[in-house]
Amino acid sequence: MFRPTSILVQAVALAAVALCLKGSRTPTDRKPDKLETPQTITATIIRLEELLDEAESHHRVAAVEKLIADDYWGITLGGGIIAKRDVLAAVGGTEEASSQSSEREVRLLENAAVYTALVLDRGIDSKTQEPYTLATRVMDIWQKRGREWKLVNDQATGVTLHRVSQ
Repeated sequence: MFRPTSILVQAVALAAVALCLKGSRTPTDRKPDKLETPQTITATIIRLEELLDEAESHHRVAAVEKLIADDYWGITLGGGIIAKRDVLAAVGGTEEASSQSSEREVRLLENAAVYTALVLDRGIDSKTQEPYTLATRVMDIWQKRGREWKLVNDQATGVTLHRVSQ
């Protein structure tokens, strides 16, 4: 027996399936992600380090917050352990300082990069109002999380200024 309602139900179901299939298609105008090479990753890490230095020097808390992972922790010159909130509190402070990095190197791992550098920080001590220069060797660990690189760990080791010039 032939029922007109069953044809109508089949037609509606077929139209719904066609719409779902059409909606699930990948747009053809989507640009593919740029291929990451060791050179482009190295350049990215160095650029992120420069952005981080600049943001910290100019008290741009929001910019620093974007670059640092929520589960970040670091080891200070004195051996203390700091978290993201500690870094953000320091960046929000009033001490003026500038950083200059040299001897930069990036070592790539699977989804991470190890950045090392010699950093000279110059500023005015907020307590004594005296100028200072601080030399450190730093090791920062960046990890690719989704499409973004995040600073997940770092350590600073103090070096004497006369050793820097050697």
